[in-house]
Amino acid sequence: MNVAIYARVSSEWQAEHGYSIGTQLEACRKKAKDLGAFVVKEYVDDGYSGGFLERPALEQLRDAVQEGLYEAVIVHDADRLSRKLIHQLILVEEFEKYKCKPVFVLGEVADTPEGQMTMQMKGVFAEYERAKIRERTMRGKRAKLKAGKAICDSHIYGYDFDRENSCYVINPAEAEVVKMVYKWFVEDRYGGCDAIAARLNDMAIPTPTGSGLWGTSTVQHMLKRSHYTGKYYASTQYHKKTGPKSYKKIPRPREDWIEMTCPQIIDADLHPRALEIIASHRTYKTWKHSQDAGLMQGFAYCGFCGARMRIMTSKKTQKYYSCGSKCEKSRLLGLFYTDELIWSLLESICESPKTLKAYIAANQGSAPKAQLPQQNRQKIKKRLDKIQQERKAVMTWFSQSLLGQTEATEKLQALKAEEEKLQAELAAAENAQDTSKALDVNDICEVVKNCPDDKPAKRKVMLAIIDRVDIARLDNNYGHNYDLDLKISFK
Repeated sequence: MNVAIYARVSSEWQAEHGYSIGTQLEACRKKAKDLGAFVVKEYVDDGYSGGFLERPALEQLRDAVQEGLYEAVIVHDADRLSRKLIHQLILVEEFEKYKCKPVFVLGEVADTPEGQMTMQMKGVFAEYERAKIRERTMRGKRAKLKAGKAICDSHIYGYDFDRENSCYVINPAEAEVVKMVYKWFVEDRYGGCDAIAARLNDMAIPTPTGSGLWGTSTVQHMLKRSHYTGKYYASTQYHKKTGPKSYKKIPRPREDWIEMTCPQIIDADLHPRALEIIASHRTYKTWKHSQDAGLMQGFAYCGFCGARMRIMTSKKTQKYYSCGSKCEKSRLLGLFYTDELIWSLLESICESPKTLKAYIAANQGSAPKAQLPQQNRQKIKKRLDKIQQERKAVMTWFSQSLLGQTEATEKLQALKAEEEKLQAELAAAENAQDTSKALDVNDICEVVKNCPDDKPAKRKVMLAIIDRVDIARLDNNYGHNYDLDLKISFK
C-alpha cells in the first residue's frame, strides 16, 4: 500500500504541546510500518496556521491524491489537517472521493455514524483550543506590558535589550549619535534626513545593523521614535491573521494603549518639534541641502501621463528630469538646460501683465484640476475593480462553507469601508476646483523682472508663483536640442 505522510506545526501549537515536526513524522512512520505500508512521500508545512487551507505542502498533497497516487494519508491527529471542523470535513471527504483513506495516529476514525460524530467533536474542540491558545497568548502579553516589561527586543538604536529583566538599557555610544541627530535636525536645522544621513556616513559612524550606509529612512525612523523621551506606547495595534503566513495590522482604540517607560536620552520637547518639522512642507529657505535642487523640482509633471517628474543622477554626476512612472513616451531632460529653458519662457510670459493674462487665458483653463496625478487615479480604479472581485470571492467561500458568517461579514464590511474611502478620494480628485486665491498678474511680472540672476532666488520665485509645470519632450534628437511642450499653471 502506497501512503503519504502529512505533518504541520505552528509556533503557538508547538509551544503549547511540545510536539515538533520530527515528533509527528516519527509517529507517522511507525504507524506506516505497523500497517505494512510504503511511504512514498512526506509533506510538511512548518510554521503554517491550521486556520487556513492555503498551505504549500497541503496543496501538493491534495493534487497528488486527486491523481490517485496514494491509497492512504497518515496524519498525527485531525487537528494537524486543520483547526476548523468544516475544513477537516472537506479534506476527509475529498480524500475518500479519490479512494484515499485518512489515517490518524491518535485515534482511528471508524466508518460509522459514531466514528463520524467522534471526529466532528474532536474538530470542534480543536477549533476551540486554537481560540483559547490565542486568547491566553494575548492576555499574557498584555499582562507583561502592564507590568512595565517589554515583550520582545525591537532592536531600537540607542538601546540594548536586557533579556533577563525584559527592559531597555542605554547604549552610551549609540545614545550620543541620537543626541547629535536631534541637535542637527531640530536645533541647528542642518538639513533633512538625507543630509544628516550623508553627514553620518562622512563621519564613518556605524549604522544600526553594523554594515552598509546610513539612509534617509533610517534617520527618519530615529526622529519619529518616542522611546528617546523616556515614554512610549505599546499595544497600539494588533495583528489579524489573513492567511497561513500573512497578517493585517489593525489599530487599537486609544484607550487600549499601554504607556511604557525606558531610560531617557533626549529632552522631551525635542521629539514633538522633530515631528512638526517632518510634517511641515520643506521650503527652499529652510533646507540648505536644497541648494542643488532643480528649478522645477517638486512641481514638474510628465506631460504624457501626469506623473510627477523626478530628478535622477547619471554615473557622470549629470542630473536629469525623469518621469516618475517611466512611461514609454517620456524622455530624459537635462536639468541644467531644461531649467534655462523654463526660466526663459517664464521671463517671456511675464514680460508684461498683458502677455501674462493672455497666457493664463489660453492655458490655465486646460490645466488639470484633479489633485491626484493620473497614475494615482488609475491605481484607485484598479483597486476598486479588485474589491469587486474580492467581494465575489468572499460570497463564493461563504456559499461553500469555507467561511463562517462572522468572518464573511467582517471581510465584506472591511471591503465596503475601503471602497467608500477610495470612491471619495476619486470623486474629490475628479471634481476638485481650484479655490485658491489667484496672485495678482502685476505682482507676478514684477517679481520675475526683479529676480537676481541667481539659482536660489529663481527657485524661490518659482515656488511662490507657480502651482505646477506640465512638460513633455516631443523630439527624438540627441544632445540638448529639445522640442518641448510646456504648460505652466500659476497659483
